[in-house]
Amino acid sequence: MKALVLTAYGSLSIADAPVPETREDEVLVRVRACGICGSDVHGMDGSTGRRIPPIIMGHEAAGEIVSRGAGVKGWEVGTRVTFDSTISCGSCSHCKRGEINLCDHRRVLGVSSSEYRCQGAFAEFVAVPERILYRLPPGLSFEKAALAEAVSVAVHSVARTPLARDGTCVVVGSGMIGVLIVQVLRALGCRRVIAVDVDA
Repeated sequence: MKALVLTAYGSLSIADAPVPETREDEVLVRVRACGICGSDVHGMDGSTGRRIPPIIMGHEAAGEIVSRGAGVKGWEVGTRVTFDSTISCGSCSHCKRGEINLCDHRRVLGVSSSEYRCQGAFAEFVAVPERILYRLPPGLSFEKAALAEAVSVAVHSVARTPLARDGTCVVVGSGMIGVLIVQVLRALGCRRVIAVDVDA
């Protein structure tokens, strides 16, 4: 398969890579769209230390299932999906309480650190566990579905914030997440939304 590989900090190359093998609980997804996260940008320049080359980055993606492991149940070939970027273990005490972000064994797609290497979705195919899959509703494009993680961050942020819908809200930072938060606030009917950023 073709993949976009971070070969050195500041250097990306399109290269041939092996199609990922699927474990018993995984599906192979043909990637149809993949977003570029701010963490990918900082991974490319080496400032985070969480994208040690060589690595296939990318974790905001959508596509369709092309094959599945022997233990996968309820997911058919051809199903249109997106997936969480965090691969939690599913069995630790945090996972059992639904706190997958605290999983002691979590990995993130497209990240390579001193602890693990997990190839991502800047490629034709990516293998992901069935437990992190989400079905796409009919009519939702792959491009829009690839924004699901970023939109969920915005929705969750607003849901955690006490606000008066007929009042004024200020969003500090007008990057992708900030702009999505503005859209969520507008959809909720906030009367006045002010966005602040250092870049005019």
